[in-house]
Amino acid sequence: MTPAEARKAIASGETGPLYLLEGDDLQSRHDLALEFTTIVEAGLEAFNVEAFHANEATSASQRDQMISDILGTARTLPMMGPRRVVLVHDAERLLSPKKGRDEEAPPALPGVKGRAKARALTPAEALEQYFEAPEPMTTLVFVAGPLDSNRRLVKLLRKRAVTVDSGTLETAADAAKWIRARLDRDEMEMEPAAMSLLLEATGLRLGRIRAEIEKLVLYAAGERRVTTAHVKDLVMPQEEPSEGPAVGMAIKDGDAKRALTELGALFEAGVVAPLILGQIRWAATQLRPPARVKRGLGLVLDTDLNMKSSRGEPRFLLERLVVELCAGGATPGAGTRAPWSRR
Repeated sequence: MTPAEARKAIASGETGPLYLLEGDDLQSRHDLALEFTTIVEAGLEAFNVEAFHANEATSASQRDQMISDILGTARTLPMMGPRRVVLVHDAERLLSPKKGRDEEAPPALPGVKGRAKARALTPAEALEQYFEAPEPMTTLVFVAGPLDSNRRLVKLLRKRAVTVDSGTLETAADAAKWIRARLDRDEMEMEPAAMSLLLEATGLRLGRIRAEIEKLVLYAAGERRVTTAHVKDLVMPQEEPSEGPAVGMAIKDGDAKRALTELGALFEAGVVAPLILGQIRWAATQLRPPARVKRGLGLVLDTDLNMKSSRGEPRFLLERLVVELCAGGATPGAGTRAPWSRR
């Protein structure tokens, strides 16, 4: 089902009992999920609308408890109305959590001589049962980012639920309409050729389009029109090497010497600084542990602001950023000085 078809079903009040909203654009998933709450009559939302946030469950036991709470709520009949709506945000945390020691299946209970002793269902098994026979007076909506297609719960939910791809626009015309509406907020417009170039780079993935438009709005600040030159300067092609850009891979490995060499090669090839910064930002998202990602993205943002406000020569700022991101890496070169720091 497309988002438009889902909205049509919501407007008619004829929704099913089980939905899965997928896609790489968090905002569009969230917005569509909230539209499901309009099914409930005004004034009854406090009784018949419930939202869960799976990112609050950080351990296996907490996830089990949340699944039990979700099922209990979903099986509760609506009060003074025909339908209850239950939203589960960040549902990937429940449906395909990262595996660890706490993800192991519980040991089988010892059987009694001659017959097996029954055991209670695990929360995950209870959820599977619910997928097979959902409560008809409840609309249970799972709102999820990327899911592991090999997980049993994911397979079963996709089989039984109405799946809505809320992260992909249907046509290039839809994408152009969305882009124009977004640019109107900043009293800007976009050259038709620039629009085509942007969509060639992003495809119809709304998450990617949204991110690139936000960058372009900042990059073209003070101008009324986003041009092909802006897009060429800032937007990376859709199909990047699967292992990531060379400078990004060097940063990910913590190899400052190699990263600075790759950075210099990009400048010698005529690649503009904002595009290089985009490659470095990719590297920041790959750092481990997660605390380094947060710090790294902060450094990228600071560098972006410094370049836009002319607080330093772009190459100098990017070299400094590379060395700072490589600090703490485990591979040789992490402590290499940048050219601007040599004596």
